[in-house]
Amino acid sequence: MHIDILPRPDDNNGWLETLPAVPAAPAAAGAITVDYAVIGAGFAGLAAARRLGELAPERSIALIEAGRIGNNAAGRCSGFAIDQAHNIRAKNFADALDHECAQIALNRSGQDYLRQAVHEQGIGCDWREEGKIHGAATAHGEDMLANYSRNLDLLDAPYEAMDATQMRDTCGTSFYASGLFTPGTILIQPAALVRGLAATLPENVTVYEDSPVVAVDYGKPHRLSTPGASVSARTLVLTNNGFAAGFGFYRQHMIPISTYASLTRVLAAEETERLGGRESWGIIPADPFGTSVRRTADGRILIRNIYTFSRSFNPSEAQREWTRARHRRSFDNRFSMLPGVPFEYSWGGPMTLSRNGAPVFGKLADGVHASLICNGVGIARGTICGKLLAESLCGADSELLRIMQAAGRPSRNPPAPLLGLGVRMDFARRRARAGLEL
Repeated sequence: MHIDILPRPDDNNGWLETLPAVPAAPAAAGAITVDYAVIGAGFAGLAAARRLGELAPERSIALIEAGRIGNNAAGRCSGFAIDQAHNIRAKNFADALDHECAQIALNRSGQDYLRQAVHEQGIGCDWREEGKIHGAATAHGEDMLANYSRNLDLLDAPYEAMDATQMRDTCGTSFYASGLFTPGTILIQPAALVRGLAATLPENVTVYEDSPVVAVDYGKPHRLSTPGASVSARTLVLTNNGFAAGFGFYRQHMIPISTYASLTRVLAAEETERLGGRESWGIIPADPFGTSVRRTADGRILIRNIYTFSRSFNPSEAQREWTRARHRRSFDNRFSMLPGVPFEYSWGGPMTLSRNGAPVFGKLADGVHASLICNGVGIARGTICGKLLAESLCGADSELLRIMQAAGRPSRNPPAPLLGLGVRMDFARRRARAGLEL
């Protein structure tokens, strides 16, 4: 099977470009034979490879990444490792408490596995257990915050309401009318984290970068072709999200989305003083189609908003430029005291959704297993799903594993062009509804 959907990332990922340069892991070359081939070195793939290496030290594992680790979707996110989702799907939340509690347990276990690796391996990724702030700028946003607080009450989850003064004292801007602080989120530099995770894998895991899988021959063993190698593996582990469609799985069930972010240059001392507030914080929008904002410890501001339908899972340059202009407007609305501060980097990244919110987890075919589709909560959820998938391959059992095994599978999408038309219309409607929250 020829793989017809491959990542084509741009070179503007600010998270990666602001890190010190390091040598890439070698590309796959020649004839390689392993027990497990893990495809995709995002959070799920890194966790799956790490856990397989821990549980099966006698087995050989190849972690294969199409490009550079840190320049993939995992290294392009906004860096919120979230324990409790802010966009709760259930229309009647009271009837979904058990489900939501299970989702929180999964996310917190993912955080725990990351925390263990970061602390034991000394991974420098600006790890900050500072929580997240849900910010509202309009009456519409405040209504959504009130609804979210009622859901948190049902969960008996801790939170703190913030008025406009508290928001200004924390974030340095008078843009927000109110906020809601929840303590469980971890803020990280995502490219630094995935790069550090890849560099500290067990000895029986070999990492290959710049090695896109261009063809696969399923069998016993499975055979993968990259531009420079032939890889034979008894078991394939797909952790490449929407790009798994190119491997022949769930092609009609994944919604290909791109999301976008822009990162300023480092603020000057005078600009930092004018802004005020804390040196580091993260804001999630009250409306899910609003703007996420982060102030990083090195003195930059991140703006992340806009979703577009991207059939190939790769945003175009035109889409990136269109969203950059909207990032400029979002920045100016919030930080009028910082006129003219330029964006140093603007980038897009792929994200995969399913219509019913269900993931892909477990066995797909003989010797082929996968963890795909985190629906926007990829750092913690991708990590725990990769870990649990590895444990299932090694014969383990747990309550969390049973939760994932019972999670269901994605529903089928309408055919093209109806899917793209419907997604674009829905996104336009949601952007209009978000209003100034965007």
